[in-house]
Amino acid sequence: MSNKKISVIIPCYNVSKWLPQCFLSLVNQTIGIENLELIFVNDASTDKGKTLELLEEMEHAYPKEILVINLEENMRQGGARNIGLTYATGEYIGFVDADDWVETTLFERVYEKAKETNADIVQFSHKIYVDGVGELPNGDVSKPCVIEIKSAAQRKKMLMEERITYGCWNKLYRRAMIVKAGVTYAEHTPYEEPLFVYPLLFCGTTFVVISDRLYDYRQNREGTMHRDMKEIETLYQHAQVQLEVWNFMKKTVYFLEYQEEIEFYFMHTYFYETLYFARLRGLTIPYERYEMIVKVIKKEVPKCLENQYLEQAPIQRKLLENMEQIRNQQLLNSYINKMPVENGKGQQNE
Repeated sequence: MSNKKISVIIPCYNVSKWLPQCFLSLVNQTIGIENLELIFVNDASTDKGKTLELLEEMEHAYPKEILVINLEENMRQGGARNIGLTYATGEYIGFVDADDWVETTLFERVYEKAKETNADIVQFSHKIYVDGVGELPNGDVSKPCVIEIKSAAQRKKMLMEERITYGCWNKLYRRAMIVKAGVTYAEHTPYEEPLFVYPLLFCGTTFVVISDRLYDYRQNREGTMHRDMKEIETLYQHAQVQLEVWNFMKKTVYFLEYQEEIEFYFMHTYFYETLYFARLRGLTIPYERYEMIVKVIKKEVPKCLENQYLEQAPIQRKLLENMEQIRNQQLLNSYINKMPVENGKGQQNE
């Protein structure tokens, strides 16, 4: 496999029910199957070989375009994508989840836009489906734009406007940029994406957003992600991944120049979002865990209240100002229960 325009990485875990629809949407792409490298990663499925059997049939039908990788150990989507990345040779990289599907024009549309603008990342919109219900209303359509970064001030503006989201499957990426950035997904966790996507926002120079709904996202109520959202351990994993993002960024050449922006992102995602997600899901965070989070914030960002971006984030500022006044489980529960759910900012990483 070589000279491919796009490598598409598809992690697969017990997806025999949905895989045919995903497969057909990929092999029928208007860009031409010959221009695609489809890398299916069987993430140690436990469905008595059903998923692997389907994948092997697909590979047999398209031996020049499809590569199947069979993992012995389940690594969750992040780990499976990391393995797929080591095999990818395309000029650009895309990601599709095996229980979703895509519009047949997706890769032609985004590749043409990438070449036209010399983009490092092209972001597109999506539709939402529920089996037995159909398409759900989705007002989450980004305004089209081309963001060219020629100065630190322009990048800071882009970072704080958050036009580029932190999910991975609604984007096309220049592979050379991924290699240069040295990014990988978090493994063995449902919150794998920010560790891969966020650092790329510092490495790219041209970002394009189009409003076309080109990805068909299935809200799979049988999936592990849906079940995981109800578990307190998932909340801890969210915080842990954001701490990994912070530790990764501290080691990069970008940290000194963009320290305030990175600090604000860390405080918001690691601290505020953890409490906010608990509010959304009706989960109780043990006070001992809260104390650990506060300890990390004080250690990593000792001058947290001096961050200039808190002027535009009053809820986050109030939490930081009062974090040591929340002295017991009762006060913590009370604070979380009073968090305004209409504030959608914390939902971007979910």
